[in-house]
Amino acid sequence: MTLELDDTWEPLREAAFAARSAAHAPYSSFRVGAALETTDGRRYAGCNIENASYPVTICAERVALGSAVVDGATGFQRLFLCADSPVPAPPCGMCRQALAEFAPDLLIVSEGTSGTRVEWRLSDLLPAMFRLPSSDGGAG
Repeated sequence: MTLELDDTWEPLREAAFAARSAAHAPYSSFRVGAALETTDGRRYAGCNIENASYPVTICAERVALGSAVVDGATGFQRLFLCADSPVPAPPCGMCRQALAEFAPDLLIVSEGTSGTRVEWRLSDLLPAMFRLPSSDGGAG
C-alpha cells in the first residue's frame, strides 16, 4: 500500500515530475525531480544534471535549493522527490546536509515509478547533521 497524500501535495508532486522530465542524465539514465516548498508556500523545482566529470554532477534537491536561495527563500517545509526507480529514493547524504542547513525537520515524500510513496523527516534521515560551533561556544 502506498502513502496517501492530501490535495495540498499535488502541485508539489506535479512540479517534481515536470522537473524530472527535464533531467540531464546521459550517463546513468537515472532521472530525478525535486520540488521544494517554502514555509510561505512558494515552490522551487530542480532536476539532476549529470556531467562527464562525475563530481561536477548536481542532484535535483540541490538545484531546487539553489533556485530558492537565489530568490531569497531560506525557510522550507516540504520536499517531493521522484526518481527513475521503482523504489522511492531518499536524498543522498550530500543533499541531506545541504537541506539540513535550512530545514533540519523538513518533511520529505518520495515516489517511485511503481507509484509507491515513502515519507521521512530529514532529522530522521540525518540525525547528526554537521553544524559549526556558535560564537558562544555552544552547538550552532
